[in-house]
Amino acid sequence: MLRQLENRILGTLTDHERSVLRHGAAWFFLVLFGYYILRPIREQISATYGIRNLGWLFQATFCTMLVAIPLYSLLVSKFHRRKLVPAIYAFFCVCLIGFWAAMRYVPETTTVQQWLGQGGETTIQEWVARILFIWISFYGLFVVSFFWSVVGDMLSTEQGRRIFGFVAGGGTAGGMLASLVATLMTERIGQANLLLFPAVLLVVALFVYFSLEHSWNKLRQAALETGSGRATGGNPFAGFTAVFGSKYLFAICIYGLLLATCGTTIYFQQSEIVDQAYDTRESKTAFFAQVNFWVQVVTLVLQTAVVGRLMKNFGLGITLAVLPVAYVLGITSLALAPTLGVLAVISVTGRSAEYAIANPAREVLFTAVKREDRYKAKSFIDTIVRRGGDSAVGSVYGVLRETVGLAMTTLSWCVVPIAMGWAGLGLFIGRENKRVAARPKLDSEQSD
Repeated sequence: MLRQLENRILGTLTDHERSVLRHGAAWFFLVLFGYYILRPIREQISATYGIRNLGWLFQATFCTMLVAIPLYSLLVSKFHRRKLVPAIYAFFCVCLIGFWAAMRYVPETTTVQQWLGQGGETTIQEWVARILFIWISFYGLFVVSFFWSVVGDMLSTEQGRRIFGFVAGGGTAGGMLASLVATLMTERIGQANLLLFPAVLLVVALFVYFSLEHSWNKLRQAALETGSGRATGGNPFAGFTAVFGSKYLFAICIYGLLLATCGTTIYFQQSEIVDQAYDTRESKTAFFAQVNFWVQVVTLVLQTAVVGRLMKNFGLGITLAVLPVAYVLGITSLALAPTLGVLAVISVTGRSAEYAIANPAREVLFTAVKREDRYKAKSFIDTIVRRGGDSAVGSVYGVLRETVGLAMTTLSWCVVPIAMGWAGLGLFIGRENKRVAARPKLDSEQSD
């Protein structure tokens, strides 16, 4: 029955495509289930610490990625993905358990100076919260980017157009469930205990990955193919050089920067509005979890009913332009009425358009590039470029808002023309994708 439903929606699937679809959707379900347990904690921290601290938190996140991504690229160059995936997931699990222990057992009133035998006012819990913000900011981008690198390794561009939207739908279902769990459980069990959920989910996700790898290798052996998931070779900075050596990758990079510009502007305004509306840490976390839930509901509808048809019938250019148009409408609305209700609506619509429409389209873009770029250039764009844009925009926003004294609405109006140019860039990338996808590839560039 499931096979008939898949064929009715997606057309006739090969055994390979069906395996990637089912395993990928289950794997992404678990990945986003874990991440959306963490996301409202991160947003509560941002709302609590205000614009001034948000600026340096974004800068610290960017610096962390400058160190982490070359190290990741080095690992990709040296190790088969069957070793890389469990090693990365084990690292994240250890971090989560460490944060849980610090939040659970270190007293709220203990200061860093007291711990060192001195006087002072900054508590250890405040530093744990700041470090956790940086870690979640890195984790959220990296774990998603890494997932799509592995899954994109197994599909062609044409297969990605048909399948990625439904794989993403599995993640959306996970995010929806996570948002409900965070909403209902935060005040009952506390933030610290929430951190154990994603740690367990990563372990389960690892078993799903192993099942996918087993199925994938079995099908490849049946087709007398070899070499799946091998190390990419090259140097740790190949992602950086590839971006600036390719018009196609550079355009995708600028698309990510403009996303960061518009998204971070709204993120800072969200922190101001929510901080004024709610008093306690738990109430802020619960609000963000509720918004996340409705984001996932709308995203799931768009992923199952819209994005596949949109990419197939209108192409990647139009699909990529949908998100900037949504931001134009959202930022304009927030400029006219900077209220909590308007913020909630544009957060849901903007993020739904990003997750359901723009993200699957962006993942398809990377199926047209050589394998090394699919891991290294993609991770560079998805993490360093994205968080570098967040850091730069955050710094500028803080100066204009606190030092210069510009009104929130004025800053919103300044971003509207940027979003319009961003839409034009999406159309350009769609045309470039047709050119790159049609270009013959060398054997060394072929996907495994």
